[in-house]
Amino acid sequence: DAPGLAFETTEWIQRTELSALASDTWGCEVRPNRTEGNINQPWHWITIPMQGMTMGEIFNLKELGEDCVDDKVYEFLFVAPTLPFTGGVGSPVNPIAIK
Repeated sequence: DAPGLAFETTEWIQRTELSALASDTWGCEVRPNRTEGNINQPWHWITIPMQGMTMGEIFNLKELGEDCVDDKVYEFLFVAPTLPFTGGVGSPVNPIAIK
């Protein structure tokens, strides 16, 4: 079991036009997360192919959170370039938060 976003957040994501998400958990969605039809990871099935969501998982956000608390600046440019794979579905990244 793990914390994360519920399937019902897909409507909010569509309405707010959220385009990217970074999570410090191994999956952005809550676990367990099977639907009535026993579909595994239904949030991923909607947000990635149908809403075009870009997501990163297993980010170490503790130091960034502490830095934001220290200087009270909670806005930054977050850059996480991927490896240049054509048609890839996942890649390691080198994330940077620029304040």
